[in-house]
Amino acid sequence: MLAGTALTLLTLVTVFGVLPLASHWAERAAAIAATAEQRARLRSLVADEARIGAALASLRDGRNARSGRLLTGATRALAASDLQLLLRRYADQSRVVIDRVDVVSESATAQAGLAPVPVRVSGSGDVSGLVDLLFYLQHGEKLLVIDEVRVTGSTPRNDGMQLLTWSLRLHGYYGAVSS
Repeated sequence: MLAGTALTLLTLVTVFGVLPLASHWAERAAAIAATAEQRARLRSLVADEARIGAALASLRDGRNARSGRLLTGATRALAASDLQLLLRRYADQSRVVIDRVDVVSESATAQAGLAPVPVRVSGSGDVSGLVDLLFYLQHGEKLLVIDEVRVTGSTPRNDGMQLLTWSLRLHGYYGAVSS
């Protein structure tokens, strides 16, 4: 009977004393290891602070440069108006005549926070003027995508050059002005 009591007592001490204590120390050791790992990561971040700051500044500069190429305005309609002014300026620089600029109302969904602003442009001018206009559209200050170019006719001018009648379908991307 003494052996049974000793065995019961040993089992009770093990179940209610040793096992909870061992579990507590295992949890504590795991917490200490996790804290040490977190501390090592933080030290690594502090050591790389200059490199991380330079990478962040580079990303911000790139984002600012790209966002400067987007059409801006308080509303999408104002962005379309600015696009019309830009097209007229490019036409003046190219020595072509724009007869019509129509902003196409399109219910396109915004992709990655950007909404397209599609326009149709028709006008006339000689071949070199049209080439200049296309160059300004492609390499200008704003990001514009030419979807379609149609040359619908030509008429000889007095100086021997051909007067082309053309139409373009293009779009720019609108990025809202941050307030």
